[in-house]
Amino acid sequence: MKLQNQITLRLSLIGALVFAFWAALFYFAIIDEINDEVDDSLEDHAEMIIRRSLAGEKLPREASYTNNQYYLHEVSAQYASQHSHIRYEDCEVYTKAKNEFEPARTISYIFMDDNGKFFEVVVFTPTIDKADLKAAVAYWLIALYAAIVTCIILVNLHTLTKGMRPLRAILDWLDAYRLGERNKAMDLHTNVTEFRKLANALERSTERNETLYEQQKRFIANASHELQTPLAVIQSRLEMMLDDGQLTEAQMGDVVKTLHTLKALARTNRSLLLLCKIDNGQFTKTKHISMAATIGRLLPDMEMIYANKNIKVEMNVEADMTAEMDESLATTLAANLLKNAFTHGNDGGRIRICLKARAMTIANTGGDRPLDGAKIFERFYHSADKASSTGLGLSIAQAICRLYGMDILYIYENGMHVFEVSRRWP
Repeated sequence: MKLQNQITLRLSLIGALVFAFWAALFYFAIIDEINDEVDDSLEDHAEMIIRRSLAGEKLPREASYTNNQYYLHEVSAQYASQHSHIRYEDCEVYTKAKNEFEPARTISYIFMDDNGKFFEVVVFTPTIDKADLKAAVAYWLIALYAAIVTCIILVNLHTLTKGMRPLRAILDWLDAYRLGERNKAMDLHTNVTEFRKLANALERSTERNETLYEQQKRFIANASHELQTPLAVIQSRLEMMLDDGQLTEAQMGDVVKTLHTLKALARTNRSLLLLCKIDNGQFTKTKHISMAATIGRLLPDMEMIYANKNIKVEMNVEADMTAEMDESLATTLAANLLKNAFTHGNDGGRIRICLKARAMTIANTGGDRPLDGAKIFERFYHSADKASSTGLGLSIAQAICRLYGMDILYIYENGMHVFEVSRRWP
């Protein structure tokens, strides 16, 4: 969820809680004020009736059941002792003028005259319908809340959209940033201290990463280059020892194993050196390459090398995928993907090659579970059943694709491991 949406949601929830609490306080404050005013009027009217009754004066006319009406009656001493002498109540009374029940506020006084008799005077007056008041308060508060939330959303959209432009610029720059490539400088125009600190921290971090990356590339390139001659010398001397004929059979076996290990090390060294050359952009010559022709040239050799696996190859050329790239790198890209399909394909399995104008896919059967798509293009990564491989073939393929602006991805569908190389341009 976007930051501005989270802020709006939280403000809306907090606003709802505040409004609910305020609405309850507002309602009870209104009711308390209304009751206070009505009770004062009822008290004055009740006290006037009690004074006249005790003084023997003429009382007002009772019970037309309009505003501030009353009735006075004698009660027993037991009733007087069991009830509070002053009571306030909300009830409904029948109004003859309207021929209906209406909500009313009542006050009940119990008093004793000079003869020791107890009387109760009940004074009532119609008042507001509290249910209607609740509904009205709720309605208008909901309307006010909706209006305020709408204003909050509009203000947030305007304020955050404008205020978060520097953050959006930083995020866009990070999305476009590629380690080891030429990246645009961060174009940030803001006076906000936090955004400036964030931008400066990111620039320092990327500079450190670029420095470390360049040092790593130089180290690998130098190490691979310096190892080439010693490895060739060692391999040559071991081969001379085999040709000498003075070794025992056991010694010859050890030398053969050493040669096998040495050749694997030499392959790894050549692959690392090739990766460094690709990363350093040392392949500058390009020509118009036909991937259909490149695969067609490599496929017979691959089928012959892996003939013992009895793999059936299906090749479908809907349209030739062409690219402007170094010829040797185009061959390496196709060879690595084909070798990967043959090496990891199961005996008696299938390899499906499909070429289109903008994409090339090479799929193979083998294994009933997908590979780890997040790690498969990492250097020195290999599956558990192919620990003898260098783990650099797919890394080289990815580096070649990246060099020429192509994408390579892995998917697992219909029981086949699929590698697709596609062009970004038309």
